Amino acid sequence: MNDPNGLIKVDGAYHLFFQHDPDSITHGPMHWGHARSTDLVSWEELPVALYPTELGTCFSGSAVETADGELKLIYTAHRRIDDEDYQVQCLVHANRSLSTYRHDEKNPVLDNPGLPCFRDPKVIWHAPSQRWIMVVTHGQSIGFYSSPDLSEWTHESDFGVGHGRHSDGPWECPDLFPMTGPDGAEHWILLVGVGSGGFAAGSGTQYFVGQFNGRAYINGNRPGTTLWLDYGRDFYAAQTFFDREGADPIVLGWASNWQYARSTPTEAFRGVMSLPRTLSLVEARQGLRLTQSLPAAVSAALNASTEPGVYRRKMELPLAIGQSMDIALFAEHEPQFRITRTATDEATILVIRSQTPAMPAFGHNYGVPASFPKAGPLLLDIHVDRGVVELATGDGLIWITQLFYPHRPESVT
Repeated sequence: MNDPNGLIKVDGAYHLFFQHDPDSITHGPMHWGHARSTDLVSWEELPVALYPTELGTCFSGSAVETADGELKLIYTAHRRIDDEDYQVQCLVHANRSLSTYRHDEKNPVLDNPGLPCFRDPKVIWHAPSQRWIMVVTHGQSIGFYSSPDLSEWTHESDFGVGHGRHSDGPWECPDLFPMTGPDGAEHWILLVGVGSGGFAAGSGTQYFVGQFNGRAYINGNRPGTTLWLDYGRDFYAAQTFFDREGADPIVLGWASNWQYARSTPTEAFRGVMSLPRTLSLVEARQGLRLTQSLPAAVSAALNASTEPGVYRRKMELPLAIGQSMDIALFAEHEPQFRITRTATDEATILVIRSQTPAMPAFGHNYGVPASFPKAGPLLLDIHVDRGVVELATGDGLIWITQLFYPHRPESVT
């Protein structure tokens, strides 16, 4: 399991599709796996939704509901031609229960314009222009396309050159959605995955706050500003649920990192998703920023959990300037975090992860800057699901998602 795909809420149920090879626990020919939940806590795995076709394997994509209640999936078909990657965008028609699928006879609905990286379409409805908008990776930028019917697409613009974080690899897994700011004005959020060069090395998800006029995206920050959705090493390919009811966006990501995702310890599975998080847009010290919080049902389930290794810890750290505190979450008593108050209103969260012989890139310690309240302690909200740890602080401005592998899984407390 890797990238979340086709996140959509339909008739009270959340549907999560995902990159998946049903025949192996290693990365192979991509299908779309499928799971469903009514509360974002308990998930029922359903039969595989999309299989490879003559156009190629099924890379990442999205799902939408039309005004008539029809459900559509849009994904990248990937194949090799003359030893080179060839990627096109395809349309699939689904029934209301998302249990049967029909590939459009016109596929590909968007052919490759001559790019080696042309994938991961996220499609949304843009009410002001009365058109569908697709954002898709163009390598080091994101391409914006429009369509009246999900079938005929027009290239409108590109965004990304000179903006945010770039690396040797392409930008990936874009997402685009509007949010209302604290001033009541509408702002547009663009999520972009960076396959290498993330905040903590390897994969990472950055975001932009700006404006979108139906054709072009305008960054609301200076071009060199990089905003991170998560500061951990294990949060990538983040996507939000398509929801015609217009609820606050709910995002989740793949909890891994391409530096070692193919070699993580496993038995019957490899790969896991993060907790779902509700997004809000707030005015922070340096401008408009996203905060994240657990949806009510997820929060309640963690609070009530009696399952070994699944729990939530809320901590108050009344540190003096220069004082540090280690946090150990597992029975080995080795710390995973060290919190240091560096100034009156500043702190550093040191993330500690020991080296693993089978995964040389796994062990990596790094610091995350955080605000420290001028009055009162630093508040931490830590969510543990066995070896997956998600730490939040700063009223949700800072999230750190990190995999750990305790020596004995049963020792997690």
